[in-house]
Amino acid sequence: MAKTGGDSVKAVIYARVSVRDEDVNNQINEIKAWAKERGYEIAGVFPDIDVTGASNPLERPKFKNLLSYCHDNNINTILVWDLARFGRSLPESIEALRKLLERGFKVIFTRYNLVADLNDVAGKVMIYTLLMVAELERDFMKMRVEAAKKSGKICHRPPTPIPIDEVKTLLKQGWTLKQIYSYLLGKGYLRYKVKGEERQLSYKQFVYRLNALGIRKKKVRPSG
Repeated sequence: MAKTGGDSVKAVIYARVSVRDEDVNNQINEIKAWAKERGYEIAGVFPDIDVTGASNPLERPKFKNLLSYCHDNNINTILVWDLARFGRSLPESIEALRKLLERGFKVIFTRYNLVADLNDVAGKVMIYTLLMVAELERDFMKMRVEAAKKSGKICHRPPTPIPIDEVKTLLKQGWTLKQIYSYLLGKGYLRYKVKGEERQLSYKQFVYRLNALGIRKKKVRPSG
């Protein structure tokens, strides 16, 4: 187990979101706060963005990077917010977790203050139960999406309003996308609420939305 100068233990954070517009920093900040209270030193953060929970955790791009980093730096503690972030497929997730534990990793799901242990009956029951719930949630979400497609309804949260005409006008005036982004934030645009908490689109999300609408900043070619 890698340690720092004192008694603190080095650990890495793994986070995952399945939708590009979700803010992965919510998970990361929660884990960092948990780690700080318990004396863990965060040596690295590895977020998988726009990656489905049905995939094998060990085959995800950032998780592969995490494992390589841990191997190179003698780190064996992995912090994950909850089991749904690790995976939403019961067989895939259990097998991946088993392999990690066999390789000597300590996996902690900080939301539950749960150290993964498949040899302890109580711990095993809890892990299986939480993964079953995560898998059922995934299946339920798929059913909702399919039902929404058939009925022509959208089941995601309403898209954050972007004043498209104003964006086009500012682009014609020579504004950069970053200038427009800052300007719109200052006017109160690009904000939305999740469970009563106000959030704002990141710059990357803003550009992604514009690209999806076919709005791109044209590159000026040098004359001659």
